[in-house]
Amino acid sequence: MTQEELVTKAEALYNIGEYSQVISLIQSLPEEQQTYHLLYLLALSYSDNIDGDDDDNQHNALKILKKISDQGEYDLKWLYLIGKIYFTINQEEYAIEYFDRITRIFQKDKEFSELINMQHFLESCKESLYERALAVIFVVLKEASKDSKMTVANINDNKLSIFFPKYNIDLNIEINHLHRSGASLDFEIIYPDGCSEHYNIDGDANTYENGISDALNKFVSIINKEFKEHCK
Repeated sequence: MTQEELVTKAEALYNIGEYSQVISLIQSLPEEQQTYHLLYLLALSYSDNIDGDDDDNQHNALKILKKISDQGEYDLKWLYLIGKIYFTINQEEYAIEYFDRITRIFQKDKEFSELINMQHFLESCKESLYERALAVIFVVLKEASKDSKMTVANINDNKLSIFFPKYNIDLNIEINHLHRSGASLDFEIIYPDGCSEHYNIDGDANTYENGISDALNKFVSIINKEFKEHCK
């Protein structure tokens, strides 16, 4: 069977929902015959396969996509599939990077059929990551500031306002530039006399939550010093 015939057969099986047969067909081939297009179809079939454990299927698909990442880096369909899989396994901090890359490339390929779904995934990723960041922000700031009476005054998407009775200050936080290792946090401190200070701190660590914590702990060390200076 020629390479063209293999692709035609694999695509035909995929189109009628015979995902397990696609998997068996491609995996039975010698490695030298497993081209980029066939391996993409293999990953796609694993991702869509309802047989077996879904988590295992998604991770198998992810492993295959990583294997062809050099060729897929600028392929919108590859970017979309790997982003979708990361979203499915609740690793939105990885998914958002691929969806963001699509929005940058998409301007040159406005016929990309998955664009509408991608925008939905992108917004869902942001919403989930904002929620995860907010949970970390409240816990870390309360612990780091030693202010047990700290209260959240307002939450709006990627923004929140906090009041610290200990310092008698208001704090506005904006969560920006989400990435797999954290995010960039914009802080605005509003003092009782109406003066304000602004800081932008990028958190970076081995996980998304730890990256948010990193930015917050950097900020708390600043606020303790700045508050003392401001009150002199």
